Parts: sequence; C-alpha cells; structure tokens
Amino acid sequence: IDYFATAPDMAGGAPAVRSEPLPRFNLIWPDDPSEGLTRESFACRLSFTLTPDVSGPWNFGLTSVGRATLSVDGVVVVDDELAAPGGSFFGVGKAQITSSAKLESGRAAAVTVEYVNVGLGQMRGLIVGVEAPALDDTVDTATKLAATSDVSIVVVGTNDDWEAEGYDRSTIDLPGRQDELISQVAKVSARTIVVVNAGSPVAMPWLNEVDAVLFVWFPGQEFGDALADVLFGDTDPGGRLPVTLPRRLEDTPAFEHAPGRNGVGRYLEGRLMGYRFYDTVGRQPLFPFGHGLSYAHISIDAATLEDGVVRATLTNHSSRDGVEVVQIYAHDPEGTGATDDPMQALVGFAKVVLASGESSAVEVTLDPRWAMHWDVTTHAWVTREGARELRVGRSSREIAHVISCAAPSK
Repeated sequence: IDYFATAPDMAGGAPAVRSEPLPRFNLIWPDDPSEGLTRESFACRLSFTLTPDVSGPWNFGLTSVGRATLSVDGVVVVDDELAAPGGSFFGVGKAQITSSAKLESGRAAAVTVEYVNVGLGQMRGLIVGVEAPALDDTVDTATKLAATSDVSIVVVGTNDDWEAEGYDRSTIDLPGRQDELISQVAKVSARTIVVVNAGSPVAMPWLNEVDAVLFVWFPGQEFGDALADVLFGDTDPGGRLPVTLPRRLEDTPAFEHAPGRNGVGRYLEGRLMGYRFYDTVGRQPLFPFGHGLSYAHISIDAATLEDGVVRATLTNHSSRDGVEVVQIYAHDPEGTGATDDPMQALVGFAKVVLASGESSAVEVTLDPRWAMHWDVTTHAWVTREGARELRVGRSSREIAHVISCAAPSK
C-alpha cells in the first residue's frame, strides 16, 4: 500500500510519502495515517496480484468513506463515486458496489485499488472484497448429501460483515441463500439440526421443518468442541435466551419509530423494550426471553416468598442430569398509570443443576427495588402500596407458579 499526501499527487505520478506491505483488505483510519499525512488530506493505492485457481467471472467489491476505484490489469471494474450511503464504518460509509471481471485460471492479474479520502467527521475507511466464481450450486450439493445422511447439521448465521456496532441491520433474515439451504436439506434429510451462529435475532421461516435449533451466539475459538459436546449429549445446553426472538422485523418494539423522521429519532417505545413490549402488548414472539431447553425434564414444583427471597423446589424426572434456570418476574396489577408500564419485569433468576431423580430447593434473592418504579416528577425510586404478583417460571411466557404478595414496606 502506497500513501500520498493528496489525490493529485497519486494521479500525477508523484512519489509516495510512505509504502508498506498491505496488511489486510479492511482498512480504517480514525486518526492520521502516519507522520507527514493527515486524515483531512491523504490518498492511497493498494496493489496486489491475484492468480485465479478457476476460470470465470470473479466478483470484486468496494465500500468506503470517500471515493475508491478498483482496476484489473489496468481496466476499471468498480467505481463507488456515486454509491448511496450504506451504513458501513459507523454509519458514514457507502453501500457496497460490485462488478465482475473474467479471469483465467493460473494467469496472474494485477489488481489496483485507489482511494481518495473524503471523510465525514473523524472516520475514514476502505474495504475490498474478492469472490471466486461458483463452480457448482452449493445448495444443491448440500441437499444431495443430506438425502444420504442419517442426520444433517446445518450451521448458518452472520458475521462482522452483517453485524457491527456502527450500524443497524435493515433485516433479520439470514444473509444469502441460508434459509433456502435449510429448507431444502430438511425436505430430504432424516433429521435436521440447525445451528445458528449469530450475535442477534434472526428470522426462522423454516422452524417447523427442522428437528432442533441451537442458537450459539458467536462462541469463539472453542466453538467446535463445545458444539460437539452439546450435540452428542455430553453437555446439557444450559443457556437461556438473553433476548426475545421475534417472528419478523415488523414485530419488534422500535419498528414503527425507527429510524425516525426528518433526522430525528424518537424513542417512543419508552420502557417497553424487549420482552416487556411483547408481554405487555400480547405479541407472540418466535421464542420468548429466557427460553431454553434441557435434555432433562425438570419441573418447578413449588415456590414461596420470605424476606425478599423466593424459594423454589425443583425435581429432575429424567434418567440424566440437567439444567434449569428459575426466573422471577414481578407484576403490578394496578401499575403506576404510565403509558409505558411493563406488564412484568425480571427481578431475579438462578441456574440449577440437578442429577437424575434429584429434588432440590433453590433460593433466588430478588432485586432490592423489585416493587419500585422511577418517578419522573420527583426523580426518585418510589413504591406504590398494594398487591403484587411474583411469577416463577422458566421464561417470560412459561410461568409455573404465581405468588401473591404485598409490596415490601420501606
């Protein structure tokens, strides 16, 4: 990569201010690139050689904060000058522009990317993408293999190309042809297990076509070992959903208000976010907050309240060990009168591991403010006197016991 002080220097053939090996194809410059270059005024040229292993149309893509062009053997293939805003680079980048060039297997092609800095705020960045032509239909190949298999494990999901801190997703659909892949495999496979490797909810239009779904939440470098332990039953899948999984994007709390109007975003959902919204308005989620299954059948047999502690008794009715997460939700029958009063709110939980046939009691200490609400007039936590309910269950929608009680005295 060669750096230039200004764009005209690069176009005019002036020597580079600095050159270094190309570190990667995802470049970001939040500060000055180096001594002698400022983020307000610099340009760069990326040069590399691509030797295709297959002949055919290779796809090239660019997204940037500024302007970028990509040339193959001196011919401009991609130019993102007129690209629409796309949300990359923390919302100030452009939508990806792609095009293709026919390349011959074994024949080296010279690829050059020229970037001219036109930054917004402090951010400057450039991402270059290269994709080989598909030799065959991968969905068809997977489907044929699934038809001859006893069990098909389909691993799908997203990555940092689709989920990032700096922009909002515009859809909860799985990228590409992943939904099609799952449905086609499920049609021919004796059993189909779907493993969703994603960091936020995704739609599951194929849910009723498959035998099991495991949501793994970007588990990291031990993903393979952990997945094998769960699928083979060596470890109980003891996790519970930390979010609600909606059926579709239109069902989410902020859908009607985002991204705002006339440059103004209004958080009109108030306190009705996540499960509080779904439970309060009665909208059915795909999977509720707190949901999760175990290989064991564990019942919550009883629950009592004493001095801010809920004591729940559980029994494992299975021939194997298992995990349960007891969850406590507080409900105020009268509410505070505010329009965004949640129907119920999580105020405590505890994870319990039970051996086969074991019965045990678990104590869940409630949040000290479980019966309080924030008064926007006095700017203080206050308690409304009167009846309350503590709902004891295994998710926000699966309640096993209800404890009627009064609000604790101050």
